[in-house]
Amino acid sequence: MAAKEAMSDWEEVTLDPAFTLRIPKGWEAERDEEEGISVGAEEGAGLLHLVSFPHAPGEQLDPAEELYAFLEEQEIQIEEDEVEDLDLANGAELSMCEYLAEEEEEEDGETTYWLVGVVTAPGTLVFFSYSCPAGEEEAERETVREILATMTLRERA
Repeated sequence: MAAKEAMSDWEEVTLDPAFTLRIPKGWEAERDEEEGISVGAEEGAGLLHLVSFPHAPGEQLDPAEELYAFLEEQEIQIEEDEVEDLDLANGAELSMCEYLAEEEEEEDGETTYWLVGVVTAPGTLVFFSYSCPAGEEEAERETVREILATMTLRERA
């Protein structure tokens, strides 16, 4: 399992000027058509997607407030104790939550597991989401959390 590998075996990803992160062997990262970065294991259960947004230089937004605003916009209700906060390198802050959602477009009413969150540092905000079919999240959940914990944000000029 990738989560058990030494972090020294992980590869640094620098595809976005706003942040770097590290991924384990067997995982790939690439730019996508939405100006973000897609990260996933070759035969993985799900996909991690990250998109950066600039904001006022020197200003650090509250990641939990930004996460709540996104969830409200998506009509997803969570309790305050369902949001996890982490401090990252270089003063960056991360807030994330997990939930299950039924996909309305799917005829069979498939349920999807979501891990979504926001990372902020002065001048930069990164939104991320990881999704996979419900019931398969344990295969990559810890590895995705470890990848997110390696993020380093850079302030934009």
